[in-house]
Amino acid sequence: MQAGKGIILTALAALVAAPAFAAAQAAGSSADVSAQWTKVERVSDTVPTTQILAHAFTLRSSPLHDPLMRALRNLHTNDTRLQFWFSVTRAALPELKPPTATQTFWDFQYMDPLVADYYANTSGKHHINMGSIPRWMFKVPPVDVPADPAASFYHYTDGTQGYLLKDSSGKQFADYQVRLYEWYTRGGFTDELGRYHRSGHHYKIDYWGVLNEPDFENHITVQQYTRIYDAVTMSIHKIDPRVQFFGPEVSGAEIEWAKYFLDPKNHVPGALLPIEYFSFHNYVNAPNDPSTWHRKYFTDPDEGPGTGASADAFKQRIETVMNIRDRLSPGTKVIVDEMGTFDIVKPAEESCRADEPYKAYNPLYWNATGANWAVNFINAEYLGLPLISMSQMVGYPTQCPSIAMFDYTTAKPNAHYWALWLINRNFGPGDKLTATSSSTGDVRAQAAITPKGEKILLVNTTNRNIAVNLEGGFKTPSLHAQVVDRASGEDAPRQENLRGGSIKLSPFAVAVVSR
Repeated sequence: MQAGKGIILTALAALVAAPAFAAAQAAGSSADVSAQWTKVERVSDTVPTTQILAHAFTLRSSPLHDPLMRALRNLHTNDTRLQFWFSVTRAALPELKPPTATQTFWDFQYMDPLVADYYANTSGKHHINMGSIPRWMFKVPPVDVPADPAASFYHYTDGTQGYLLKDSSGKQFADYQVRLYEWYTRGGFTDELGRYHRSGHHYKIDYWGVLNEPDFENHITVQQYTRIYDAVTMSIHKIDPRVQFFGPEVSGAEIEWAKYFLDPKNHVPGALLPIEYFSFHNYVNAPNDPSTWHRKYFTDPDEGPGTGASADAFKQRIETVMNIRDRLSPGTKVIVDEMGTFDIVKPAEESCRADEPYKAYNPLYWNATGANWAVNFINAEYLGLPLISMSQMVGYPTQCPSIAMFDYTTAKPNAHYWALWLINRNFGPGDKLTATSSSTGDVRAQAAITPKGEKILLVNTTNRNIAVNLEGGFKTPSLHAQVVDRASGEDAPRQENLRGGSIKLSPFAVAVVSR
C-alpha cells in the first residue's frame, strides 16, 4: 500500500512539474541537461581552493578574527594559499628598514600570528606567498609607513615601477626570501650581520610563490622577473629540495609572459627546469548592474592583454597558455591561483582600492561572483588544471571589497564562499568527468562520478529564473539538490528534494544534483 501510494505521489508530482516546465520552455527560460554516465571523458585533477590575505581582520585583535578563521577551517580546502600583499605593509614585510653596519630591523610580530592561524585552520598542502619586495631594495626614497598594522598603504610601491632594484641580479631579494623561508621552516636564520635570530618554527611549506603580480606591483618585465625567479628558487632549493615553486603570478599578461618565461633558454645555467608551475590570475570587471553580469562575467570576448576576461574568454586564454607550455616546457603544470570578479560601484574607481561599504553591493552580486567561479571550475576540470583558487576570504573598503567571501558586517560567509564550499564538498581530484551537454549556454553543467555517487554541477549564468530538465541525466524521478542562491543567502546551501526530474534555478544559482 505504501509503495503504491509513493508511485501515485511521484506520478502526480511529475504531472504537476510537466506543465510548469512546458510553461518555462514557452517563455524561453528553460534548459535540457544530459549526462552520458558510461562515457568518461577524463579523470579530474583539479583541487578547488581559496586564499587568505593578510589584512585588518586577520589581526587577532579584530573582533572578526575568530569567525573568519572558523569560516576558513570549515571550508576544508586543500592547497590553501596564504598571501602577504604589500598593501597592508606592516603585516606583509617583516624588514621595513635596510640593515646598517651595526643593526638589522627584522620584526615578525604581525606575520607570525597569521602564519600560525593559517596552519591551525587549514589542512593538506600549504602554499605561501611572501612576495612583496622591501622598498629599501629599490633606488627610491623611503616613505613613512603607517604605524597601524591594519592600515592599507598602497603608496608603499610609489616610484618603484620599472626595474630599479639596487641589485639587478635578484640576489639581494633572494637572500631576503631565504631568511623568510628559514624563519618558518628551519627554526630561525642568520641575518645580514651574521647574527642568528631564533623563531622556533618548523612548518612544512609545500609551495612557495615567487613575487605576486609583479607586472602590477612594481611593473617588472618578464625578463627581469625571470632573473629574480631563478635567483630565489635556486637559493631556497639549496636548503629545501622538496619545496615547489609557483610563478610568475601575473594577471592579464599570462600569454606574453608564458612565451618568454617557459622557454628554457631564457633561464640562467643551473636554473630549476622545467618550471614546475606556471601560475596566473584573473579578475574581470563589471558595473554594479545585474543586467550586465551575464555578458561581462561569462560570455564577453577577450578584450586583450592587461584586462580580466569573462569565463569563456579566460578558458581560451588558458588554452593558449597550455599550447605555449606544450611547445616550450611540457613538464610544467598550469594553474590559476587567484580568481575573482570586480563590481564597479563608482565608475573609473580602481577596484581593489574601492572604499565602498559592503551594503553598497547588490546582494545578488555575491551569487554572481560565486557562479562565475563555478563556471571557471568546470572549465578548469575540463582543461586538466591541477588547481583553481577562489579569491579571497575577506575584502573590506580599500582591500578589494568586491572579491570578499565573507560579510564583515554580519561576520558570516556570503554566497561567494558557499559556492566554493558546495563544490569542494562534492567534487575533487579523482572524479570521473562524463560527457555532459546543456541545450543553452545560459546553464553550464558538468556531470561526475564521485566517490559519493553520480552528481551534476549546474550554474545559472543569467539574471533570470531558468527551469532545468534533468531527465537526460537522471532517469529516477527522485533527486536531491544542494543550492546556493538568493534564498540560501548567507547560510549553508539549502537542501531541496526534486520531483519530476527538473529544478528551477534562480538568477546566478549554483546547484549540485544527485540521486
